[in-house]
Amino acid sequence: MVKKLYVDFGGYSAIEKGNLIIPRDNILNKEDFDSIEIGDVVDIYSKRGKFLGRGFKNPREVRIMTLRKEELDENYIREKIIKANEYRLKLGFKDTYRMVYTQSDWLNGLVIDKYNDIATVQIFNYGIEKMKDVVVETLLDLGIDSIYEKSSGRNRKRAGLPEVEGILAGEKTETIIQEGEAKFKVRFDGQKTGFFLDQRENRLELERFVKEGDRVLDICCYTGGFSVHAAIRGAEVVGVDLSKKALKTAEENMELNNIPKDKYEFIEGNAFEVMKEFIEDGEKFDVVVLDPPAFAQSKKALKSAIRGYHMLNRFGAKLADRLLVTCSCSQPVEPDAFKALVIDACLKAKKWAKIIKYGSQSPDHPITSKGTEYLKCLFLSVEEI
Repeated sequence: MVKKLYVDFGGYSAIEKGNLIIPRDNILNKEDFDSIEIGDVVDIYSKRGKFLGRGFKNPREVRIMTLRKEELDENYIREKIIKANEYRLKLGFKDTYRMVYTQSDWLNGLVIDKYNDIATVQIFNYGIEKMKDVVVETLLDLGIDSIYEKSSGRNRKRAGLPEVEGILAGEKTETIIQEGEAKFKVRFDGQKTGFFLDQRENRLELERFVKEGDRVLDICCYTGGFSVHAAIRGAEVVGVDLSKKALKTAEENMELNNIPKDKYEFIEGNAFEVMKEFIEDGEKFDVVVLDPPAFAQSKKALKSAIRGYHMLNRFGAKLADRLLVTCSCSQPVEPDAFKALVIDACLKAKKWAKIIKYGSQSPDHPITSKGTEYLKCLFLSVEEI
């Protein structure tokens, strides 16, 4: 028999809005919560006894998998993965895409990315962890040759699970993916350098605004996603990142796309320090791209994150002559707040900014609630005040 947990108004309201992660703090019968085995199936009810959803108990929360009273068994996992994949195919994705995006696909705590015939798996749900073999079997049945797990970070710890990284099936650890006219090398091994699929539409959009001969500064360039797309349009690119491994792959990606070596330069260094030095040297770029890692993974870090984004964008605006492309993948930073801080940063840099395009995450990362929306990407026309 499935055990029952009751939630307060905050938990009830969250579920009604599509947020399917319910912290222990919102559970009314906490003693019952504590007595239930981690990974067991539980039903969530309102204080008045209304059924709200079914999910798996994790150490600090319940991850709701369904709003129905259905079996959360191997068949459920298999069917939801297949359905999620079919949805992407209907959207027109072919070889490389996010196959499963956690609660948006009723697989709360499971993320699967497909890179040709290689899949990467992330698991942040104790209940799904117990059925990992089903995830692997289903992917193999869907034509995946190699599966690489990279379950780590804050969410993995919240699930009470050890960090895991390594091959689950197959032997292939490297592939070349196509994105528009650009090609990228992606590898998953001891020298892992992945590729962020959520920025796909924004990278392609950049090509619309880059002209031949432009100077483009790509801050936090990682493996050169934005850099390659800019270079394909004939721009001269300067990329900056802290990771030597990522920059090596960025250079390989330039070579893969037949970009002449005199058309790009990659600098290993701190983004703020490099940008400050460029400003002091009087450097200017036609286009500046800012794509930093998350500055805030929780609301507690929000204030410091906003300060960091403000400084980064102030520096970026000072260096940009025509276009500033700026991104945030911090979920707690809401879209309107991000727009406001970027505009203010531009004003502080003595630049008049106009938002000409607002981008979000690629459609293979579908947004079903506030909790599943995280990526913001602004394209701003800038000019001296």
